[in-house]
Amino acid sequence: MGSSQESVARRDRAVVFGVRARGRLEETSVVALRALREIAETVVLLHPGSLSPESRAAVDGLVDRVVETDGEQFSSASYLGAVDEVRRVRADVREIVLTGDSWFGPVADLGGLMDRMGAGSADIWDVVPPAAPREAFPEEGFPAIVDRPWFFVAVRRRLFDSDAWARWWAESVPPGERERRVVEWAERNGFAHARAFDTAHLHPHDPALFAPEDLLDLEVPFVDRAVFTSYPPFLDRFAIIGSEIAEMMGERGYPLGVLRSSLSSCVPPKALNSILGLLSVLPEEAVDPDSGSSLSIAVVVHVGDVDEIDEILRRLHFLPPGASVFVTTTEGVTAARLERLLEAWAATNDHSYELRVTPQTPGRDMADFFVGCRDVIQSDAYDLVVKLHMRRAPWKTMNRLRYFRRYQLDNLLSSPGYVRNVLALFEREPELGVVFPPMIHIGYATMGRGWALLEPHAERLARRLGIRVPLDVISPLAPYGGMWIARPAAFRTLMKRRWTFADYGEKYERRFGHLAHLQERLISAGAGQAGYSCRTVMNFAHAEISHTALEYKVDQMFSTTRGWPVEQIRFLHRAGYTGYGGSVALARMYLRVNHPRVVDAIRPLYRLALRGHRVLAVGGRVASRLRRERGEKAREASS
Repeated sequence: MGSSQESVARRDRAVVFGVRARGRLEETSVVALRALREIAETVVLLHPGSLSPESRAAVDGLVDRVVETDGEQFSSASYLGAVDEVRRVRADVREIVLTGDSWFGPVADLGGLMDRMGAGSADIWDVVPPAAPREAFPEEGFPAIVDRPWFFVAVRRRLFDSDAWARWWAESVPPGERERRVVEWAERNGFAHARAFDTAHLHPHDPALFAPEDLLDLEVPFVDRAVFTSYPPFLDRFAIIGSEIAEMMGERGYPLGVLRSSLSSCVPPKALNSILGLLSVLPEEAVDPDSGSSLSIAVVVHVGDVDEIDEILRRLHFLPPGASVFVTTTEGVTAARLERLLEAWAATNDHSYELRVTPQTPGRDMADFFVGCRDVIQSDAYDLVVKLHMRRAPWKTMNRLRYFRRYQLDNLLSSPGYVRNVLALFEREPELGVVFPPMIHIGYATMGRGWALLEPHAERLARRLGIRVPLDVISPLAPYGGMWIARPAAFRTLMKRRWTFADYGEKYERRFGHLAHLQERLISAGAGQAGYSCRTVMNFAHAEISHTALEYKVDQMFSTTRGWPVEQIRFLHRAGYTGYGGSVALARMYLRVNHPRVVDAIRPLYRLALRGHRVLAVGGRVASRLRRERGEKAREASS
């Protein structure tokens, strides 16, 4: 048996790397494994369930063994089997590191850390204190993580060869507690412990979450995953600014594109937009005016209101020369007028155009995009596709309609310099999939109800399309208004089904709800599943208008609740829907806040009564329609 006093080198070290859940192996894990390969002779990947062929190809040469366990989620108990596997194939191993995808990194010299700690005499060492149980927000879509891969704990031979080691793993320990207890247990049994970094002055319990910037300054090589995956109002309370922490990681050489792409596949899109601050407020003048864009661009424009087409055609001049413009409409008369306008317009610029007449469906611009221009989206000829529309909205007041169009078009195609800055985002970030304006909230009551009752349809369609990205609970990150600039590949997941114009009709409403709105709300999740991130973009003028109005409204909304915003939000969500504040709604809210068990007990009866009310309401509408039809027939007969 080797003495713990001897220095541990790469050839004497093995790493067991655990993955949280089955599915696509995140690229951040590949980055981590590549670094771990440099400091360990043997690397074992511990994966729940079968590892896909694509993931096996990604880690080929980076890991020596793949241990596939039962279950959908990671279990820390499986580390014991992986350690035994290492000892079986490497009888001479003197140090085994237990770690996994609980961190992003490395963001500092991992080799230097291992050399420094390898020269010590400890039987077990770690990097920072293990995380204490963290507050969870299951009702907001951020459930408690019962068990997760260990952060970074190195165990020496004197410990893992001991009888005490085997007995400890045989003890009953609650899931997720074993890493938190291992140091105390080891010291209690006479084994020496060391910690790589002194963090007691930063935070007494959980510096990895509450002091990540300080840890980076100390050259801790890892950033806790929870910094980027926790409930945004919780992070807001403690001023944990994800965008600044990511910037610090980038300055230390970490590939931020990999970080954004990986997080886009596992964090609800709107939450990630907030955590990473993925809103770009862009100037009207090009930041780099001397550089041109080599991106090939297709533009899909649905025209329902030909009288307003001049505004879109004017803005298309802001795009680089050579764009291919596809104009769709559903009326022959409109098409004839458009043809004359487009001919005159094409003579004044370097863009080409094609006019397409499509069937009239409730899907309007979305049907024309996903069905009428499917060939454009799936073509390899275009780097980007710009989607615009100009349709009639007689139910909107002129002010609302005017501001809506300004908001959408200004934030996508404000000026030649602004467009150049938007395209530069795609050139700098290969993983960027879609950009669009933030949720409109002036003149529209979208906030708080962005799903528009489509959540069940969204969950069902996401399962069918293989979208595993968690969906936002309240409102999805989406291009409300149906205009965006995107890479065609970002729609790869949404295009798995070959949509037809008939899918947008009443026949399929039971299956898809309002399909056009549903597709709009799944664009960010679909892009994340394909490995692409999303950004929202604004010009300075609309950022000023939006922020001041939003600040005032939020201030008013929180005026009657106590505590921090995270507490106020939880209280309001626990109270539930207010309706118009009638006696039934107020009684329901009182019970939900103060007697949740009573609510759970009577909920089946409430749902039964609600279903009966809906049946009676439908029956009443049917009876009313029949009476009306009989009356019309009687009048026809009498005449």
